[in-house]
Amino acid sequence: MKSFEPKIKTVAKAKPSVPEKAILWAVQNGYGNMPNGDRNCFPGMAAIVDRKSANRPPNPLATFGMAVSQAQDRVWVIDQYFLEPEKDKGSRQDRIDHILHWMPETMLANDIKFLTKSHNTSDNKEVDNDLAKQFQEHAEIINVCRSKGSARCVIEVRFSLMQSFDYVHDRFAIIDDELWHFGATVGGFHSLVSAATRGWRASEHGAEEFFVLAWDAPSQMGKRYK
Repeated sequence: MKSFEPKIKTVAKAKPSVPEKAILWAVQNGYGNMPNGDRNCFPGMAAIVDRKSANRPPNPLATFGMAVSQAQDRVWVIDQYFLEPEKDKGSRQDRIDHILHWMPETMLANDIKFLTKSHNTSDNKEVDNDLAKQFQEHAEIINVCRSKGSARCVIEVRFSLMQSFDYVHDRFAIIDDELWHFGATVGGFHSLVSAATRGWRASEHGAEEFFVLAWDAPSQMGKRYK
């Protein structure tokens, strides 16, 4: 007897598009060769000196900031210095404010995770909590602006990188399915010459699995517990 049960067709979920591969440098005003002020080739000596000697926070990578603001699903970052400015290059609050600026009220991404080191000191054990609170409050601002029934934006910060997973030298970010690799601070905040590459498909390079490994690492895996 023939079965008249309908056949269920499974459709593979389409992978999000990934931009072409590129290598980029953040530079100070006037030294970019791209419309947004970034460079796609090494800077010259004048640009190098101007950036290093500036007594203010260096310009971050505009291309990365735009990618964060346009994320559709997730923004994941692994970088021990993501929330730590260089000495005499602005305050930590300057850094936080700039990162928050990358996440407008109209942001669509829901899953935002930053894995970094602890910034607590012997004199102040509440630094990490204060930083996490700022991001949580910003997520609430984003959620208030969303229509009823929309998925909620969650911004999580873990400060366990150096204690629980002290094995990472380079810095990485995943935006949707795009993997970014940074030679220095994620976002291009460092004053020395450092490049970022983009356009790698995260799902083809094990990036998501690596991030989860680091994010969920038990404390005994870190250097402190060896």
